[in-house]
Amino acid sequence: MLRINKQKMKYSLQGKRIEVYEKDDNGNIKFYESADGEKIPLVKKEIVGFSEPVIFYANISNKLSEVLAKQFGIDDSTNYSQIITDKGFLPIKSGDLIWKKSDVKYDENGIIDSTSADYTVMGVADEGLTVDLFLIKRNVVESDQVS
Repeated sequence: MLRINKQKMKYSLQGKRIEVYEKDDNGNIKFYESADGEKIPLVKKEIVGFSEPVIFYANISNKLSEVLAKQFGIDDSTNYSQIITDKGFLPIKSGDLIWKKSDVKYDENGIIDSTSADYTVMGVADEGLTVDLFLIKRNVVESDQVS
């Protein structure tokens, strides 16, 4: 891939197990002390979220080829783009997140806010001999929509 055409983005993989800790009224994590005096945080619950975002550079295009649109069954390509990379370069799969222009945001527990991502990976075409194609859908938020 030509380096000049690559743009800086971040990806986050879904499926990371995240512990959410109990907090006191001041927002500090609560701890209990084990028999040997070790302080251990109190786990409130465990959820499945996204991994810490990783920076990558790749070609991105909002021009879907007719073949790609047919392959993924896309009728309206206005909110879709494609990322093209060298074979095996990215570990992303359907459901993972991509940030291109937006900042990664976190909630009060330090968990990635998936609504801050610019795109969600909708499909992967990895059958090519030298390149992988990733179909991504723009995450449309209320402010993006015209009334």
